[in-house]
Amino acid sequence: MSKKRLFLASMIGILFVVTMFSSCATTYTASGTKVSEIDEFALIEPKSIIIYYDKPTSGYRDPSLASASEQLLTDILTNSRYPFTDPVPADYEGEGASIAKWIGTFSDLESSDIKHLRVPKALTDLIKSTGHRYGIVIHAYGYIESNEAYDQEKMAELVGNILRTILDEPTRRTVGDQAGNALYTAVIDTQTDRVVYFNSVLSNADHPLSRRNVSSQMKRLLRKID
Repeated sequence: MSKKRLFLASMIGILFVVTMFSSCATTYTASGTKVSEIDEFALIEPKSIIIYYDKPTSGYRDPSLASASEQLLTDILTNSRYPFTDPVPADYEGEGASIAKWIGTFSDLESSDIKHLRVPKALTDLIKSTGHRYGIVIHAYGYIESNEAYDQEKMAELVGNILRTILDEPTRRTVGDQAGNALYTAVIDTQTDRVVYFNSVLSNADHPLSRRNVSSQMKRLLRKID
Protein backbone atom coordinates (compact mmCIF):
# COMPACT_ATOMS: atom_id res chain seq x y z
CA MET A 1 0.00 0.00 0.00
CA SER A 2 1.34 3.45 -0.95
CA LYS A 3 2.09 6.11 1.65
CA LYS A 4 -0.83 8.15 0.35
CA ARG A 5 -3.23 5.24 0.83
CA LEU A 6 -1.85 4.49 4.30
CA PHE A 7 -2.41 8.10 5.28
CA LEU A 8 -5.91 8.01 3.81
CA ALA A 9 -6.73 4.86 5.78
CA SER A 10 -5.57 6.45 9.02
CA MET A 11 -7.68 9.54 8.36
CA ILE A 12 -10.76 7.44 7.61
CA GLY A 13 -10.23 5.66 10.93
CA ILE A 14 -10.96 8.82 12.91
CA LEU A 15 -13.85 10.11 10.82
CA PHE A 16 -16.56 8.44 12.83
CA VAL A 17 -16.60 8.99 16.57
CA VAL A 18 -19.12 6.34 17.47
CA THR A 19 -21.28 3.68 15.85
CA MET A 20 -23.76 3.15 18.69
CA PHE A 21 -27.02 2.76 16.90
CA SER A 22 -28.13 0.25 14.32
CA SER A 23 -30.41 1.46 11.53
CA CYS A 24 -33.27 -0.74 12.66
CA ALA A 25 -34.98 -0.48 16.04
CA THR A 26 -36.02 -3.58 17.99
CA THR A 27 -39.66 -4.07 18.98
CA TYR A 28 -41.49 -6.97 20.57
CA THR A 29 -44.94 -7.66 21.99
CA ALA A 30 -45.79 -10.97 23.63
CA SER A 31 -48.66 -12.87 22.08
CA GLY A 32 -51.98 -11.95 23.65
CA THR A 33 -50.59 -8.87 25.42
CA LYS A 34 -52.17 -5.44 24.98
CA VAL A 35 -50.07 -3.00 26.94
CA SER A 36 -52.57 -0.21 26.24
CA GLU A 37 -55.09 -2.05 28.43
CA ILE A 38 -52.85 -2.28 31.51
CA ASP A 39 -54.28 -0.02 34.21
CA GLU A 40 -51.00 1.06 35.82
CA PHE A 41 -47.30 0.29 35.60
CA ALA A 42 -44.75 0.51 38.38
CA LEU A 43 -42.23 2.94 36.87
CA ILE A 44 -38.69 2.03 37.87
CA GLU A 45 -36.33 4.99 38.05
CA PRO A 46 -34.84 5.64 34.60
CA LYS A 47 -31.24 4.64 33.99
CA SER A 48 -28.91 6.58 31.64
CA ILE A 49 -25.43 6.17 30.21
CA ILE A 50 -23.97 9.20 28.45
CA ILE A 51 -20.59 9.04 26.72
CA TYR A 52 -18.69 12.31 26.40
CA TYR A 53 -16.10 12.53 23.62
CA ASP A 54 -13.38 15.07 24.30
CA LYS A 55 -11.43 13.69 21.31
CA PRO A 56 -12.76 12.05 18.13
CA THR A 57 -11.63 8.59 19.25
CA SER A 58 -11.57 9.02 23.02
CA GLY A 59 -14.71 9.06 25.16
CA TYR A 60 -15.73 8.27 28.71
CA ARG A 61 -18.89 7.81 30.75
CA ASP A 62 -19.85 11.12 32.33
CA PRO A 63 -21.82 10.65 35.59
CA SER A 64 -23.02 14.26 35.68
CA LEU A 65 -24.43 14.05 32.15
CA ALA A 66 -26.03 10.69 32.98
CA SER A 67 -27.64 12.21 36.08
CA ALA A 68 -28.97 15.14 34.04
CA SER A 69 -30.41 12.70 31.50
CA GLU A 70 -32.09 10.63 34.22
CA GLN A 71 -33.62 13.76 35.77
CA LEU A 72 -34.90 14.85 32.35
CA LEU A 73 -36.46 11.44 31.65
CA THR A 74 -38.07 11.38 35.09
CA ASP A 75 -39.49 14.87 34.68
CA ILE A 76 -40.94 14.07 31.25
CA LEU A 77 -42.52 10.84 32.50
CA THR A 78 -43.95 12.21 35.75
CA ASN A 79 -45.53 15.12 33.89
CA SER A 80 -47.05 12.90 31.23
CA ARG A 81 -50.42 11.16 30.96
CA TYR A 82 -48.96 7.67 30.92
CA PRO A 83 -50.43 5.31 33.55
CA PHE A 84 -47.24 5.15 35.61
CA THR A 85 -46.67 5.26 39.34
CA ASP A 86 -44.27 7.75 40.84
CA PRO A 87 -40.69 6.59 40.07
CA VAL A 88 -39.67 3.63 42.21
CA PRO A 89 -36.07 4.07 43.49
CA ALA A 90 -33.61 1.46 42.25
CA ASP A 91 -30.15 1.22 43.79
CA TYR A 92 -28.33 0.46 40.56
CA GLU A 93 -24.95 0.51 42.28
CA GLY A 94 -25.96 -1.79 45.15
CA GLU A 95 -28.81 -4.29 45.37
CA GLY A 96 -30.00 -3.24 41.92
CA ALA A 97 -26.66 -3.87 40.20
CA SER A 98 -28.11 -6.95 38.49
CA ILE A 99 -30.91 -4.75 37.12
CA ALA A 100 -28.40 -2.24 35.74
CA LYS A 101 -26.41 -5.06 34.12
CA TRP A 102 -29.57 -6.50 32.59
CA ILE A 103 -30.68 -3.12 31.22
CA GLY A 104 -27.21 -2.72 29.73
CA THR A 105 -27.89 -5.65 27.38
CA PHE A 106 -30.83 -3.91 25.69
CA SER A 107 -28.81 -2.41 22.84
CA ASP A 108 -27.69 -5.88 21.72
CA LEU A 109 -31.11 -7.54 21.72
CA GLU A 110 -32.89 -8.87 18.66
CA SER A 111 -36.65 -9.43 18.65
CA SER A 112 -36.13 -13.19 18.73
CA ASP A 113 -34.10 -12.87 21.95
CA ILE A 114 -36.69 -11.07 24.02
CA LYS A 115 -39.24 -13.83 24.53
CA HIS A 116 -36.49 -15.94 26.13
CA LEU A 117 -35.13 -13.09 28.25
CA ARG A 118 -35.21 -13.83 31.97
CA VAL A 119 -35.83 -10.88 34.24
CA PRO A 120 -33.56 -10.46 37.29
CA LYS A 121 -35.21 -11.48 40.55
CA ALA A 122 -34.20 -8.14 42.05
CA LEU A 123 -36.35 -6.39 39.46
CA THR A 124 -39.44 -8.57 39.81
CA ASP A 125 -39.17 -8.29 43.61
CA LEU A 126 -38.92 -4.50 43.31
CA ILE A 127 -42.05 -4.36 41.13
CA LYS A 128 -43.97 -6.73 43.42
CA SER A 129 -43.09 -4.56 46.41
CA THR A 130 -45.23 -1.80 44.87
CA GLY A 131 -48.28 -4.07 44.70
CA HIS A 132 -48.33 -3.99 40.90
CA ARG A 133 -48.21 -6.90 38.48
CA TYR A 134 -46.54 -4.94 35.69
CA GLY A 135 -43.45 -2.77 35.82
CA ILE A 136 -41.66 -0.70 33.22
CA VAL A 137 -38.00 0.23 32.87
CA ILE A 138 -36.67 2.98 30.60
CA HIS A 139 -33.03 3.31 29.62
CA ALA A 140 -31.18 6.05 27.74
CA TYR A 141 -27.85 5.58 26.01
CA GLY A 142 -26.44 8.73 24.44
CA TYR A 143 -23.30 10.51 23.40
CA ILE A 144 -22.09 14.09 23.12
CA GLU A 145 -18.99 15.33 21.33
CA SER A 146 -17.13 18.40 22.52
CA ASN A 147 -16.85 21.25 20.03
CA GLU A 148 -13.11 20.57 19.73
CA ALA A 149 -13.63 16.87 18.98
CA TYR A 150 -16.32 17.64 16.42
CA ASP A 151 -14.13 20.26 14.72
CA GLN A 152 -11.29 17.72 14.51
CA GLU A 153 -13.66 15.20 13.00
CA LYS A 154 -14.84 17.70 10.40
CA MET A 155 -11.25 18.52 9.53
CA ALA A 156 -10.45 14.82 9.12
CA GLU A 157 -13.47 14.52 6.85
CA LEU A 158 -12.29 17.42 4.73
CA VAL A 159 -8.75 16.04 4.40
CA GLY A 160 -10.06 12.56 3.68
CA ASN A 161 -12.37 13.78 0.92
CA ILE A 162 -9.57 15.84 -0.65
CA LEU A 163 -7.37 12.73 -0.69
CA ARG A 164 -10.20 10.71 -2.21
CA THR A 165 -10.41 13.23 -5.02
CA ILE A 166 -6.65 12.98 -5.58
CA LEU A 167 -6.78 9.18 -5.52
CA ASP A 168 -9.89 9.11 -7.70
CA GLU A 169 -11.98 7.44 -5.02
CA PRO A 170 -15.70 8.10 -5.74
CA THR A 171 -17.07 7.41 -2.23
CA ARG A 172 -17.16 10.43 0.04
CA ARG A 173 -17.54 10.29 3.83
CA THR A 174 -19.75 12.59 5.87
CA VAL A 175 -19.28 13.19 9.58
CA GLY A 176 -22.36 12.43 11.66
CA ASP A 177 -24.11 14.56 14.23
CA GLN A 178 -22.47 16.00 17.32
CA ALA A 179 -24.83 14.14 19.65
CA GLY A 180 -27.17 11.17 19.63
CA ASN A 181 -29.57 9.39 21.94
CA ALA A 182 -31.19 5.97 22.12
CA LEU A 183 -34.15 5.09 24.33
CA TYR A 184 -35.14 1.56 25.34
CA THR A 185 -38.12 0.32 27.31
CA ALA A 186 -39.26 -3.04 28.64
CA VAL A 187 -42.53 -3.99 30.33
CA ILE A 188 -42.19 -6.84 32.82
CA ASP A 189 -44.96 -9.22 33.90
CA THR A 190 -44.09 -10.39 37.41
CA GLN A 191 -46.42 -13.38 37.14
CA THR A 192 -44.30 -14.90 34.38
CA ASP A 193 -40.97 -13.12 35.05
CA ARG A 194 -40.88 -12.24 31.37
CA VAL A 195 -40.71 -9.15 29.20
CA VAL A 196 -44.09 -8.74 27.49
CA TYR A 197 -43.28 -5.55 25.59
CA PHE A 198 -40.03 -4.07 24.33
CA ASN A 199 -39.34 -1.07 22.14
CA SER A 200 -36.39 1.10 21.15
CA VAL A 201 -35.96 4.46 19.47
CA LEU A 202 -32.52 5.14 18.03
CA SER A 203 -31.33 8.47 16.71
CA ASN A 204 -28.01 9.97 15.72
CA ALA A 205 -29.53 13.44 15.66
CA ASP A 206 -31.22 13.85 19.05
CA HIS A 207 -29.28 15.51 21.86
CA PRO A 208 -29.73 13.47 25.08
CA LEU A 209 -30.32 16.59 27.18
CA SER A 210 -32.75 18.36 24.86
CA ARG A 211 -36.26 18.25 26.33
CA ARG A 212 -37.88 18.69 22.92
CA ASN A 213 -35.85 15.91 21.32
CA VAL A 214 -36.22 13.46 24.20
CA SER A 215 -39.96 14.17 24.54
CA SER A 216 -40.40 13.39 20.85
CA GLN A 217 -38.44 10.17 21.24
CA MET A 218 -40.48 9.24 24.31
CA LYS A 219 -43.76 9.56 22.41
CA ARG A 220 -42.49 7.11 19.80
CA LEU A 221 -41.05 4.79 22.44
CA LEU A 222 -44.31 4.54 24.38
CA ARG A 223 -46.75 4.88 21.49
CA LYS A 224 -48.46 1.51 22.22
CA ILE A 225 -48.93 2.35 25.89
CA ASP A 226 -50.58 5.73 25.41
